[in-house]
Amino acid sequence: MNSDQVESGLISLICFLAVSARGLVDEPKIYGPMRLMEVTQRLIALGEDCGIHHELLAEVAQRIEAYPLDALPEGEEEFIKFIDDLVALLATWVRQS
Repeated sequence: MNSDQVESGLISLICFLAVSARGLVDEPKIYGPMRLMEVTQRLIALGEDCGIHHELLAEVAQRIEAYPLDALPEGEEEFIKFIDDLVALLATWVRQS
């Protein structure tokens, strides 16, 4: 990935964040965590495109991709558990570093 592509990816991500911030003013509370999971996935993909690969990040991206963010189940509890599990996975890595 060349610098123009990285720049374009960053601008796209910043646009997503700004539009999301505005949208969240009027949207349900659960949309904030959903959008942050999407940003996490996009950042990992941008890193991969720049040649940054880490097994932990690949696993996080895979878990987010497998989770139905666009069609959350009836209760928020399952989504909260999903986030808690991701945080636990990341915390384990941080403690080992």
